[in-house]
Amino acid sequence: MNESIQCVKSSKRENLWINMIFNLGLPILMLRKGDDWFAENIGTFCGVPAQSAIVSSILLVIALFFPISYGIYDFFRRKKWNFLSILGTVSALMTGGIGLIPGGSVKMFAVKEAALPGLLSALTLATLRTNRPLVKLFLYNPDIFQIEKIEHLLLVNGTQNEFQRLLVKCTWLLAGTFFFSAVLNYFLSRMVVVTEPFVDKNAFNDEIGEMMAWSLPVISLPCMLASFYAIWIMVRGIKTFTGLEFEDAVRQSKRKPVKIV
Repeated sequence: MNESIQCVKSSKRENLWINMIFNLGLPILMLRKGDDWFAENIGTFCGVPAQSAIVSSILLVIALFFPISYGIYDFFRRKKWNFLSILGTVSALMTGGIGLIPGGSVKMFAVKEAALPGLLSALTLATLRTNRPLVKLFLYNPDIFQIEKIEHLLLVNGTQNEFQRLLVKCTWLLAGTFFFSAVLNYFLSRMVVVTEPFVDKNAFNDEIGEMMAWSLPVISLPCMLASFYAIWIMVRGIKTFTGLEFEDAVRQSKRKPVKIV
């Protein structure tokens, strides 16, 4: 008799390319080229000159619409809160607020750019000894790893303490990465975004777009490399302390049925 054994499908995973397009690509494009492409039409529709601050504010709102809408879309698609999408949405709203409210300044923007990764660094360390450490969200995530299997083998092998020390090491590495990002964000912002929004909103928008473009090679890639190194350390530790190979430790989104005769 033939029987089919199928693994349960895991929850839908976030598409990295769509994430980058909506959170980085489209906002940069709108902030850098929106004035050339749409300013005349928006100005005509609103009955104001294309160089008006109203047109620049509308372009900024459109640019911020993409990361905000993506965060909402991701929530309804996967039926779960995406912590990073929430942070991205909050960051976008704060950027829009600085650019639109009276009294917003480039220094406020720089502080905002440093505040979120700085907060993540502090929270990563502060939650280390709690029941829900952030390292388990960013690295040791149950959507990625088969936590129950790993924890069982750690218990069987008596290597729970060694693995816990490994997680602490990864936590400090991750927190250091966030702190490094905060420092770079602040100084890069101060170097690139120099036009006060109340002086020239078009220039302010363009500089924000330039800042976002520079943040990829200057900040995001180094931080991604550091994060990948932390993941590599953890995966190597899982193999050392449990004997599991990488493909046996991670969750598979879908497997073909295995027939047993």
